[in-house]
Amino acid sequence: MPEKPKRDFRAELKKTVGGLYGQKADKGYKYEEKRERIGPPAFVNITYALAKTFKSFGKGAKFTPEQADMFGFLGWDITAEQFYAVYKGLFMGGIAIGVVLAATVYMFAPLDDVLKLGLAGVFLLLPIGASYFYLKYPHGAVEREKMLALAYIPEIVNYLTMSMRLTPNLEKAVQFAANHGRGKIAEDMKKIVWDVQIGRYASIEEGLDELAYRWGGYNEDFKHALMLIRASLLEGNRERREELLEKAGDDVLEGTKEKMDMYARKLHQPTVYLYYFGILLPLLLAIILPIGGSMSGMPLAKAEYMFVAYNLVIPLIVFLFGSNIVAGKPPTYTPPDIPPDFPGLPPRGIARVFGIGMPFRVFAFLIITGLIGLGYLTDQGTTQNVINSVAIPLNTFTTDSFGMSITGEQGIVIPGTLGQIPPYAVFEEEMKKLPRITLFDEYGLFVGQFTIFGFLLGISISVSVYLLGEYGERLRVQTEIRNMEGEFKDAMYVLASRMGENKPIEEALRSAVVFLPKSKIAKDVFKRILENITTMGMTLDAAIFDETFGALKNLPSRTIRSGLQFMVDSVELGVNVAAKSLISLSLQLRNAQKIDESLRKLLEDVTTMLSTMSTFVAPIVLAVVSAMQRLIMNSMMGSADTETAQQSVNNAGVQGFGGMTNIFSNKEALKNSADPATFVLIMGVYVIEVVTLLTYFNSQIEDTGNKLHTYVSIGKSLPIAVALYCVVVYFASSSLGVS
Repeated sequence: MPEKPKRDFRAELKKTVGGLYGQKADKGYKYEEKRERIGPPAFVNITYALAKTFKSFGKGAKFTPEQADMFGFLGWDITAEQFYAVYKGLFMGGIAIGVVLAATVYMFAPLDDVLKLGLAGVFLLLPIGASYFYLKYPHGAVEREKMLALAYIPEIVNYLTMSMRLTPNLEKAVQFAANHGRGKIAEDMKKIVWDVQIGRYASIEEGLDELAYRWGGYNEDFKHALMLIRASLLEGNRERREELLEKAGDDVLEGTKEKMDMYARKLHQPTVYLYYFGILLPLLLAIILPIGGSMSGMPLAKAEYMFVAYNLVIPLIVFLFGSNIVAGKPPTYTPPDIPPDFPGLPPRGIARVFGIGMPFRVFAFLIITGLIGLGYLTDQGTTQNVINSVAIPLNTFTTDSFGMSITGEQGIVIPGTLGQIPPYAVFEEEMKKLPRITLFDEYGLFVGQFTIFGFLLGISISVSVYLLGEYGERLRVQTEIRNMEGEFKDAMYVLASRMGENKPIEEALRSAVVFLPKSKIAKDVFKRILENITTMGMTLDAAIFDETFGALKNLPSRTIRSGLQFMVDSVELGVNVAAKSLISLSLQLRNAQKIDESLRKLLEDVTTMLSTMSTFVAPIVLAVVSAMQRLIMNSMMGSADTETAQQSVNNAGVQGFGGMTNIFSNKEALKNSADPATFVLIMGVYVIEVVTLLTYFNSQIEDTGNKLHTYVSIGKSLPIAVALYCVVVYFASSSLGVS
């Protein structure tokens, strides 16, 4: 009898039922799991390339025992001669290039001496920093692996124990854990299976022992768990074997919680330092630089120096320090990735606002231009009011910016001085009171206080509109999927319970849909699987994973996908085996959730403090700093003017002003300092930078690796912080009499 040809089920299915899903079924979103890789090969490739150039620098070099362990653990095939050749080459070659660049800048750059020295110093320090970074990179990669292991090891051990409970076969357990696990541990297990097959290890036990001792120096709990799992094979009593497997999982879970607690405790002090660098340091510099410049005669408070200090150097310090804090957080959860073309999202560049599609990029542009224009018009109106008020006859009593009485019709008499100030000086003094950045002529077109506020608010609000428009809907979809992942563990338990009654998978799915009527995982996934099986006649595997009609076609969740794959594999062994497997999976998911929730609770104080600091404390303190800088500069300029007037009076033989104000009498240095309006602008830009950085670090601590949560958090915090800064600057300046 001739063999019956195999049917192309997928092709027939597309022909017969393709109309049920429309003609665009093949063009839907396809989930592709990203393979995590820690310790990028770029470091190895760069080492290979540069080692050829600096080959002579590394002759005879040897690794220290610690370095040998690190490179062996990471699996990087780099020799000591190659590593030290690149390290010495970066240091010596970089210093040589830095000296040449520093000399060139100092001799030929059209900059003042302070900037020349600063730039030359940067050229000399960069190669030192680059070589040090290269030297410490392997250590950082190992530390990163240790952090990742805190999330991956409980999962790997649970997969091992789950497989061992079903079939006490170590090789199958290792292969199962390697296929379903994540991170370097899973990769190492895959390599063990391969090495056993090619004969590098005599048995899987030998390879697993080698893995245990290789990881033992970095995670003692994992080493101990592997030993318990290995010992369970030697135990003939089933109950005793179950106890050993359960103890392996419990020990790893408790060890992970302890390490999480230690991390949370260590995070408090660095957060305080972040406050010092990001908020208190700008406060001190605003006071020290003008006073130091006046005393030394150097223009330390010059606008260019202020810009470099506040908008480049301090943000860089905050970024580096904050990045070091975030790098030490173990990633307990990997959020689903939602691409821009995910089904159900609005078209690119369009955001839904109250159900109406809006081109948010155009809207963001209109906001920034409109606010800047509004601020400029407000400043022009303020200028015109000053001109009108000075043009009237000077026959009324008024007060100058330092509280001195001034009056007179032909001129203004100030007690303690000789003669009168002519009328045009009133206009000059009144115009000086306006916070302004002159652009063309002294009293022509200028950037005033409200123009600066309009610029800052326009930047922050437009950035917020862009971030919320670009990532807000994607975050909403991600949140829905995460909620489904939270329901998944309970749904797995319901399925296991029904299959434990010897019901087939179809009946178990139907019961789960009825039993969990409000569950999205039941309505959107289980119901779809059941329809694919009963209506289309698909297999369980195809009903779930088919690229065109599968229930997970538009569900980019690694947790759900891995769990359902585990269900498919276990159902093939029978419903009773599947029931036990799914209960174990439900317990594992619950344990993973407990670890994540435990860390969130431990870090709640830190994240709350960072959130308050970035949104409220930072803008208020920095706004007061801006107002104080105005007060300091006005006071020191007044002191310098007083000293000049006193000298004139003394030369005429008249005793007038007295005091000890000559310490701030270097008026030339003060004139070169940043004017109050420029400082408000510089500090406002710094507020945008520091709020963005602090919000970024806080969101990464809350939800590591979730860029959608990070961008939306910045979009929500930034306009509030900048608006608060502008309001406090305005009212603080007014209350201090320097507006």
